[in-house]
Amino acid sequence: MIFFNNKKITWIIFSVVLSLLLVVLGINIFQKSQDQSNTKKPEYKLYKVMATPPLTMSGKVQADNTQTLSVPEGKVQALNVKDGQSVKNGEILLTVTSSSVQDDITAQADIVNKANRAVNSAYNSAVSAQQAYNQADDETKSSLVDSIQQAQQALNDANADLQDEQNKLANLQNKLNVNVVAPFDGVVSVGNNNKGQVPTLTVNSAQKILQSSISEYDYQKVHVNDPIIITGVDGVPSQQSNINEIKQIPVSQGKGTSYYPFTANVNNDFLYGQSVKVKIPQNEIKIPKSTVYKDNIYKVVKGKVELIKADVIDLDGSFIVKTGISKGDQIVLKPDNKLKNGDKIND
Repeated sequence: MIFFNNKKITWIIFSVVLSLLLVVLGINIFQKSQDQSNTKKPEYKLYKVMATPPLTMSGKVQADNTQTLSVPEGKVQALNVKDGQSVKNGEILLTVTSSSVQDDITAQADIVNKANRAVNSAYNSAVSAQQAYNQADDETKSSLVDSIQQAQQALNDANADLQDEQNKLANLQNKLNVNVVAPFDGVVSVGNNNKGQVPTLTVNSAQKILQSSISEYDYQKVHVNDPIIITGVDGVPSQQSNINEIKQIPVSQGKGTSYYPFTANVNNDFLYGQSVKVKIPQNEIKIPKSTVYKDNIYKVVKGKVELIKADVIDLDGSFIVKTGISKGDQIVLKPDNKLKNGDKIND
């Protein structure tokens, strides 16, 4: 028979009671943690609304108007400009003696000489008729009156023909030296300027324009008068301008993609033929599709949710916002049915 002293019995009872208390405390802590996890509000990620990035492309600076002037063949009398010189509308650039007009003048001078001879012949005939009349007796004179009148009429006709031919000659002589003038203000290019040869003259207008193009995918995103930013390849010069014109007919294709030319005015800081970079700012606001739940956008205002009716356009996996959301707004990503209007977000 085994006997326990009172001290040992007391220690055993104390150990059992302590163990039971620890078990009960553990159960209570576990239940509280479960309750807290069940009542804890879900965490939501927020999305900051940004403006759509600008469209970017390259371009060239060109003259708004370029005209190669018609210069007749002939001998250069005076070349009044140098290559790259600025010119004014109506300024005489070149004077040429036209070889074709010179040939016409030579031929016309022969015709004038022939007409002169005809006049001299008619004059002599008229003088002879008058002398015959003066020397005739009274009975014969009456028969000579018609011959005098005919000779005088022939002389008049010969003088008239001579005057016509002389006028033609004078007109040709006025055309002999041709002045080639600038059709508008600009800069002239002088080509083929070899001694004895007639140069080619091309005038580039003083007004310069950007020539660039937009792809068929972005065509609907740009409009006439839209602002654009034009810069040199190295960042200078830089200018803001507006689109003047967008062509409806493409001029080039690359790998099946059509490109549509557009133009804008540029200032004189840019060079003719300069390569430039172009940015077209976009005012569209694009948001992920995951920010729209049951046709609502969950906008966060002062830490609380505000439901906005989704006024959007579906475009390539995203939504384009028409109204209700602005650049810089914060909206909830992946909202769900637990999130209500007026709820505090991530508090």
